[in-house]
Formats: sequence, C-alpha cells, structure tokens
Amino acid sequence: LQYSTLLEYHEGSGMVLFCQADVTGRTEADPAAERLVQNILGHMGTWKPGPRRRAVYVGEPAGKNHLEAAGVNVQSSVGDGLSLSSDQVLIVGPGGGKALAAQASQIAGWLKSGGHLLAIGLDEPDAAAVLPHQVGMKAAEHIAAWFEPPGMGTLLAGISPADVHNRDPRVLPLITTGAQVLGDGIVARMTDANVVLCQFVPWRFEGDQSNLRRTRRHASVLLSRLLGNMGVASSTPLLDRFHQPVTSATAPPEQRWTAGFYGDPPQEWDDPYRFFRW
Repeated sequence: LQYSTLLEYHEGSGMVLFCQADVTGRTEADPAAERLVQNILGHMGTWKPGPRRRAVYVGEPAGKNHLEAAGVNVQSSVGDGLSLSSDQVLIVGPGGGKALAAQASQIAGWLKSGGHLLAIGLDEPDAAAVLPHQVGMKAAEHIAAWFEPPGMGTLLAGISPADVHNRDPRVLPLITTGAQVLGDGIVARMTDANVVLCQFVPWRFEGDQSNLRRTRRHASVLLSRLLGNMGVASSTPLLDRFHQPVTSATAPPEQRWTAGFYGDPPQEWDDPYRFFRW
C-alpha cells in the first residue's frame, strides 16, 4: 500500500522498471515527459545489479517469522554454530545480543572486514553484548521524528519520517550516542562499520486496529528497505503472475492479488479512494 509513479523490481541480476507517469498520449510535445523518458532509458542502460547477500537471524522467534512472511530466506544460527562470510547479513533481533555475546570479538573482526549487521529493537545491554563499540540509549516515548532524506547509495537510502510514524505511542530505547542518529534516535548507523540500528520493530505492533495495522505496515516497509540496502533480497510471485494472466471466468472472482505482496490482507478501509458518501 505504498504508492509510487516509478518503481524498480529486481530479480536475480535483472531489473524491471514500472513507470506510471503520464509520458505518452500527449496532445503536443511535453519537455518534462520527454526528459523523464530519456532519464529512464539512460538509467536502465547503465544499471548494474548490486551485491546479493543472505540473511542470518538471531533473536526472538517472532522476528524470524516476520522476515519469512516478507519473503526473506532466513538462516537461523545461534551459539557456537555462528559462521559468517562476506555474502551474509547478520540480523540481530531482541534477545539476540546476549545470545551472541560469546562471539562478539569474532563479529567485530567480521565487521572490520566489511560485514553487514542490522540490529532491530535492541536494548542497551543487548547492543553492548554484540556491537563493536558502546551505543548510548534512553527510554522515551516515540511518536514521530523528522530528518533529512539520507543520501543515495548509503545504508539508510530510501527511508523517510513517514516510515517511523508511530500511531500507537509507546516507550522505546532510542539511540543517543555512539552512532549517526536520525530524528529522535529511532534509527541510526555506525560511521566506522556497516551497522544499522532500527528501534522500530514491526512484529511488536500486533492487532487489527487501524492505528496498529498502519504502524506495522510502515515499520515493515522500513525494515525491508534497510535489508534491501544491505543486499538482502526477498522473493515475490510478480514474474510468475505475468506468466499466468488473470481470467474473468473464475468463480469466485480472482483474488490472488491479496496474497504475495502484503504482510496482512488488505481491508476496505485501506483504500484511500474509498467512497464514504460524504
């Protein structure tokens, strides 16, 4: 339920670009439309796939369930069995820091050699047990935060204040020191390592209330974007759907659009163009 006039879809080493901007059928020459088409073609002609990495998750089980539901192929590893390589991203959820404390020096060396780590919802003791240096936090209520758009090509590219808008205010461990902080500390990244800390945990906003659903969905978008920036891909049925066109002969009517692209089933009230008879 995120809207965009331009969308890139990556599959393996290929890319599909969807353009919903009105660049055709003009009554006369439109310089803006022509420039947009030229920019799109130029971008596609020079585009190259980024590195792809596999996800390794350590933390509470709900985190692994959420990632798998989002299409991420997750490898679980805890204790002495952890073995990391350059083509992996370590995702540490709540409780994962303590589980990895005995291997903190190994993780620090892996990060120094270029490894990537995404910490989700860690408190200060959890973070201290696994991160390469101390990160300060404070427990405070989080509702919203504002920050400048992060630069393209960075680990925070593509995230916005809308993604961290909390419609169910609650106290969270916000980051204060030891990293480059965005907003009130709901998201941060270390400047000397490929480490991103995200204190907005999507699977902890359970419930069918509208405020909980919207918060969970935006937090899921945030998490997916951060993982994508680190090279973690998720699977979707998009290309398969193109091979199997929708037919009008099915009974009941085709409903496959409700599965495969949503973390939870869309509801009537989700439609921003719904007619309310006002």
